[in-house]
Amino acid sequence: MSVYRRILVTTDFSEINLVAAKRAVQMAKQDKCELILLHVIEHFSLDSDPLSSVFNYNTESVEALGRHMRARLDEMKTELRYPDIETALRITAKSARHEILRFAEAHDVDLIVVAPHGQGIIGMLGSTANGILNSAVCDVLAVRKAGEAN
Repeated sequence: MSVYRRILVTTDFSEINLVAAKRAVQMAKQDKCELILLHVIEHFSLDSDPLSSVFNYNTESVEALGRHMRARLDEMKTELRYPDIETALRITAKSARHEILRFAEAHDVDLIVVAPHGQGIIGMLGSTANGILNSAVCDVLAVRKAGEAN
């Protein structure tokens, strides 16, 4: 009996996210389960966001961002070489954490695999990964760089 049926891997395409995705592939092979690669784009309108002067948001068109990120997901899917990988892209005006958790519940995910974002500001794990770890209704695997301490 498999421990997991559906594994969700969140990615920002950083080196550590590729390590996390490869770890998820190993687990997926062991359990013969479906793997989903998810990238979330936080896209806020500059003219309506009160924090626009504090943060540097994406100003590219949603269509251009979507095309570019779908291509990157397809490249990552090819690099992972696992036959049962689905890719998903979400563009949201909410936080990436919120969208990842919503996606996981909507798609009956058993395990979410996360890695720290390169620019995380809350602890070593990053604010999105930390939020997922503390709020998910399923199991979460937090993958760290080799040799990274608490």
